[in-house]
Amino acid sequence: MEKVLIWPEQYPLLLKGLIEQNGAFILDALEAWPACSTKIEDEVSSTTLPPLYYLIWLQPRDPFDECTFQHISDFDEQALRYIQAAKEYFLSNDYTAEQISEMLLERLAQYADINAQIQIETPLSLAKLLFEQRYFSLLAELLNRDVKLSSADILLLWQEVDFRPKLEPYLPDCAADLPDLLEAAKTELIQGHDFFTLLQCLSNEENLQQLLEQALLAHLHSEHAKQSLAMRFIEQGARGSEQNEQGQTALMLAAEKGFVSVIEALLGQASLDAKDHQGNNALHYAVAADNGNCLTVLLRAGANFHAKNNAGLSCYRYAVEQNRKALVRLMEREFGIKELSPQGQYMRIAKVHALHALVMLLLPLQLFFFFDDGIDYKSELTMVFTMLSVVAIFFAISLKRCALYPQLRHPFGLGLLRVGSVLSLLAQLALLSVVGLAFLSQLGG
Repeated sequence: MEKVLIWPEQYPLLLKGLIEQNGAFILDALEAWPACSTKIEDEVSSTTLPPLYYLIWLQPRDPFDECTFQHISDFDEQALRYIQAAKEYFLSNDYTAEQISEMLLERLAQYADINAQIQIETPLSLAKLLFEQRYFSLLAELLNRDVKLSSADILLLWQEVDFRPKLEPYLPDCAADLPDLLEAAKTELIQGHDFFTLLQCLSNEENLQQLLEQALLAHLHSEHAKQSLAMRFIEQGARGSEQNEQGQTALMLAAEKGFVSVIEALLGQASLDAKDHQGNNALHYAVAADNGNCLTVLLRAGANFHAKNNAGLSCYRYAVEQNRKALVRLMEREFGIKELSPQGQYMRIAKVHALHALVMLLLPLQLFFFFDDGIDYKSELTMVFTMLSVVAIFFAISLKRCALYPQLRHPFGLGLLRVGSVLSLLAQLALLSVVGLAFLSQLGG
């Protein structure tokens, strides 16, 4: 849609009255000034603005100038020549363009309510117009009038570094919508623009900390995240203590992106054991990213490699499931981490309790042979069976104490089996003692 700015036919009379300080001309022009409005016809938007806007431009812009509107005047060539001649006169007398507008606006204020004109909603804000013209003295005057600026206006003015000291004393009071401005500034910060000091002006320390945490999370979640920018957030005070809607922390997202420096910077501040809504911790994210460097840093920092996600997988088992062979070898070689598969865990438990069951069976077998009159080598059999029970118990205990033994809650029956095997061994040792004493008494006789 083409945007057109209409220069009312009353403008030359207003300008002439202000230059010559002719109150009659000024009042006549203001009284006849058309209503400020925007009309749309045939894909053309035609706008009429309050008088002060035109006094900032001074004269219609060339049709080929890059600007918000195409400027069209309702007055003739003679009026245009008068406007141009008046501007050249003041410029030749060491006035700047801004000083000309400032002088005209001061005179206009004697006949019209400037604040009322400022408060009229227009397609082009006064602050943006003054910024485009680089009229910073007039911008400062605008702030002195306690004008409320939109978020877009404040972000625009903040880009001018030299103007920031003049803008800061009016923040956050000059913001028309402070929550919207905070959100807009945070968005700009996430994208890497210099708006941290603006957030400092707008927020107290607690709110600023929260905004920094949110900005760090949002940036790390972005596809275009940069480690250097994430580090800047941390240098400004972000600690990685927040979680997003998925339960992800900055540490998890840094591991996912492979940002080793970010992880190292957050160690000691962010929680190593935090989990997202899927139960994954930072180690799982490092495995998913197939990043050995991040995994190494996290493990050396003491991250819990036993922690399991909602699927019941630790970081080691997750690496096996994802076929991350290099990470599996890294965990085994550098950190001695190794876990059995569910089938392997079942077999390890079965072996341990099969040995305990063997010890329990050996007791009645010993008693059978001991009290059978047809057996001649009772002492030897008792010794062999007892030693076999001792060896079985030793291997069962060794297997259970091994790091690979699954730390699972076993059925109550298996617990009774282990207790029974110990009692069986004690009984066998007692029987072996009786046999030994009998053998010694025979030798003494």
